Amino acid sequence: MNSALEQDASATLIWLQEGLVPDSAWLLARPTDVGRGPEDWPHFADAFRYAMNVPRLGEWLPWIQVGDRTISPEELRRMYVPRSHEFR
Repeated sequence: MNSALEQDASATLIWLQEGLVPDSAWLLARPTDVGRGPEDWPHFADAFRYAMNVPRLGEWLPWIQVGDRTISPEELRRMYVPRSHEFR
């Protein structure tokens, strides 16, 4: 896991169409480009595990915001360790 990111920090998970990048308004509202969410999670670790293990919904990709940091689907994939469902 990235040492700068706390597993117990609260997080917001949002699903966007592939190719879109969220802005702060998308994390607070429900625009039509949002597949699911925003969903508030009490712990980043739970949001991360859910995002990495739920079946992919077509062209929708997960983005997670923790504090001021927004984590892209590519960053999430790099953090994921298959089989252990834990962080690098």
